[in-house]
Amino acid sequence: MKKDSGMKIRLYLLGVLILLASCSPSEDSPAKDSPTIRFPVDWLGNPGYGVNIDQLNFAEPSGICFHPLRKTLFTVSDEGAVAEIKTDGTPVFSMEIPGDLEGITVNPESGLLYIIKEGDDVILEFDPDNREITRTFPVNREFRGNPNFLQKQEGFDQGIESIAFVSDKDHPEGGTFYAGNQWDPPFIMEILVPLRSSQAEKAEARIIRVLPFKMDDLGGMYYDSRTGLLNVVSDADNILVEITLYGKLVREYAFLGDNQEGIARDDKGYLYIAQGKGGIIKVKDLR
Repeated sequence: MKKDSGMKIRLYLLGVLILLASCSPSEDSPAKDSPTIRFPVDWLGNPGYGVNIDQLNFAEPSGICFHPLRKTLFTVSDEGAVAEIKTDGTPVFSMEIPGDLEGITVNPESGLLYIIKEGDDVILEFDPDNREITRTFPVNREFRGNPNFLQKQEGFDQGIESIAFVSDKDHPEGGTFYAGNQWDPPFIMEILVPLRSSQAEKAEARIIRVLPFKMDDLGGMYYDSRTGLLNVVSDADNILVEITLYGKLVREYAFLGDNQEGIARDDKGYLYIAQGKGGIIKVKDLR
């Protein structure tokens, strides 16, 4: 009797083990919710390439943003130019602005654009209606007692490379700017600009915070008001990250494009990548 009971127990345990083994995924079978670093995208054109909408043959595009009021794109060149184009690439206008222009962003409330000029590390306020620079905001290089925290390089400069405006209706200036320093060293800073408190043609901007997040070669960024996150791309590492305004990493993706120096997302979910070697790539963002 005891022998039969022991045999039954062993057979029962063997059946349980077989059942568990059949339910457990093997190392070779993909799990439904397994993590991925692939950026979810519809290429619109050839897979791996996307669609180049640049009809201006814009020289070395280095920044791009979507204007929510005009429903157009603005792009800048480190050769010293700014252009407005429609989302299909149709040119609206193009003009010269002297200097190494590396990033562009928009205040969605006023419609004014802000361009970062690398080397001098000056933020230029640009009126798209009159097509002119209205004010300049040199960034004070001091932070926490270090007068040269934001370093000035002789010759080839690797300073502020990207910029994004974060609107805040409760903020005295209407919001603040986040900017990416390319190297020397690479970091993301929050910059206070006297947009409302000063009417002077030239007024000082200052660094008020440096995010703890570390990333090399911060080529482009934009603020996504839907998620409340900064989207930042590294040209050197070909990655895109979503981070909070406090510098906490939320998601990381292997990113598409080549020599990515600007990134923007429109209100229909299309993503635009300004490539330093030439071209503005348009894809459908499936996030």
